[in-house]
Amino acid sequence: MLPLLLAVLLAVLVAAAPALLTAPAEAAAGANLYFVQGLPGRTLDISVDGRQVATGVAGGKLVGPFGVAAGKRMVTARQNGKLVIQREVSAGSGASLDVVIHQPVSPTGAPLITTYVNQLTAVPKDKGGLRVAHDAAVGPADIRVNGKVLFQNVANGESLDVVVPAATYKVDIVPTGATSPVVLGPLDLPVQAGYLTRVFAIGAPAQKTMTVALGTIKVPATGSDKPGVVNTGTGGQAAGLNQVQSSAGQSGLWVVVFLAALGVAVVTGRKVVRR
Repeated sequence: MLPLLLAVLLAVLVAAAPALLTAPAEAAAGANLYFVQGLPGRTLDISVDGRQVATGVAGGKLVGPFGVAAGKRMVTARQNGKLVIQREVSAGSGASLDVVIHQPVSPTGAPLITTYVNQLTAVPKDKGGLRVAHDAAVGPADIRVNGKVLFQNVANGESLDVVVPAATYKVDIVPTGATSPVVLGPLDLPVQAGYLTRVFAIGAPAQKTMTVALGTIKVPATGSDKPGVVNTGTGGQAAGLNQVQSSAGQSGLWVVVFLAALGVAVVTGRKVVRR
C-alpha cells in the first residue's frame, strides 16, 4: 500500500512541476510605463502604487521608462501635494505603455488619463514606426498636409499607428470642416529609421497652450544584420538609453494621416484606450 501511495504522490508532483516552475517567472514579469505630462502650465509629481517615480514634471515632457509589476497599477499625479488625478491602469506582462495625463475637450474640464500601447515590433531598416495621439483640448480635428485635408474627424483620446519611410514631414491641424483657425502648426516632424516615434498633441487653443510632446524608442529592424534592441529599465535613469524628446518647434503632428492617405503606411490603426 505504501509503495502505491508514494507512486501516486510522485505522479502528482511531476504533473505539477511545470506550474511550480513557471509561476515565479510569471509573477516576476513586468511592464514599462512612460508618462506624458499633457497639462501645460502645471508641474506634476507622479507616483505608481504610492511610490513616487518622477517629480517636477513640466507640461509637454515625456519621462520614463519606469519598470512596474504587470497587472493593475494605480497612477497618481499631484501638484504641490494636491491631488490632480488618480486612476488605475492595466499593464500587461512585457508591455510598454504611454500613460498620458491630459485635458479633455473642454479646457476647464477635469484631467484625464489615456493609455497607449507601444508597438515595438521590427520595422524595415529604412523605415520607422510612428504613433500620433490627439490629447489636446480640441474637438474633432482635420489634419492637413500642404493645405490639403487628408484625414478627418480625429477625436480627443484617439491615436493612429503606422510604419513609414524615414523623412521629415510638414503638417498642421484645423477643426473638422473648417480651414481656420490653425490650432497647431505647420510644424516639421522628423521620423528616424529604426525607431518608434510617438507624438502627442496637448494643450488648449483657448488658453494658447497648444504644443506637442515627442519621444522615441529604438525598435528591431528587418533586413539588417544588426537589428536594434529595445532598451528597458527600472527607472528614469534608463530614459537616456532609448528616449529622445524635442520641443514643439522641432516636431509636428498628424503626419500619420498624410502617409496613410498616400498609401505608404504599412500598418494603420485607430485606438482609444482610456481609464
